[in-house]
Amino acid sequence: MTWRAFRDVVVQTLADDGELQGGLKGVIMEYSGFFHGTYQYGPLPSYDGFIVVELSDRPVRYHIQPTFIGGLNAKECHSMAMAACRIACTSADAIRGKLSVAHLNRAMTKPCLDRLQTMQYLLGIHMVTHPELKAKFCYLPTVPTLIDGMITGKDTLEMAVFMTIGQENLRVNLKLKYIGSRWMCIYADLG
Repeated sequence: MTWRAFRDVVVQTLADDGELQGGLKGVIMEYSGFFHGTYQYGPLPSYDGFIVVELSDRPVRYHIQPTFIGGLNAKECHSMAMAACRIACTSADAIRGKLSVAHLNRAMTKPCLDRLQTMQYLLGIHMVTHPELKAKFCYLPTVPTLIDGMITGKDTLEMAVFMTIGQENLRVNLKLKYIGSRWMCIYADLG
């Protein structure tokens, strides 16, 4: 008996009485391609687009790749790219002393805000002793250039926002988690 004939008998038997041996209800899945080596894995679709940022001379491209089937849709990915860009730019401005870290209260968890506050303090002390670094890093605006993300779980998203401050390149890595009824940044790494 071939695999296809065996499978057809099993499918017909289950269709007749709807139960597997031992009284368990079952769902029939197509595995024949897997066993014969013809099953092809295809790449998961990515979400690509552009967002318009005020200080950028062109739209900022984003690319978000899911690691599993399901999760966020294209519209939600666009919103998350905008949110990640906003958090990254505000975080960069906060550590440079241009804004208060309190501007991120609704977007970041308390431990993340505390670490950002510490970084702002340490960078502020460093800038006092290095005025040439302060002139290069603290006065020009942050301009995002690319947003790259990965959906790692139903409630977890990791984003990398590439930006420039004058001639300096900056990368902000964010980990966002769905907490309660909104997405919150639980990890931010600027460098």
